[in-house]
Amino acid sequence: NTIIWVLAFAPIIGVFLEGLFSGMTGISQASLWFVTLFLNIILGYMDEKKLKNAGHDTSKMGSVWLVPVYLFKRAKILKHNYAYFIVWCVLFGLLLIK
Repeated sequence: NTIIWVLAFAPIIGVFLEGLFSGMTGISQASLWFVTLFLNIILGYMDEKKLKNAGHDTSKMGSVWLVPVYLFKRAKILKHNYAYFIVWCVLFGLLLIK
């Protein structure tokens, strides 16, 4: 579950990476919004691949590019609690109001 927990914190990790890349390149941080998007998608695909390799059917979990849907369905199907879904939603919500 390491990848899924990194994904849960991806909104805040992405903002950190945006700031890092902004400082390195001089491009405004607002213009680098896609860094967080790509981070979420890449981590989602990594998690999905790891689940498939472990023998889980991921077809009912939805598309990984819709991160909150994927996290919710993943928790439900694997009978996990919804903690990583809730963490992702809270952090994403905080980023929207910053």
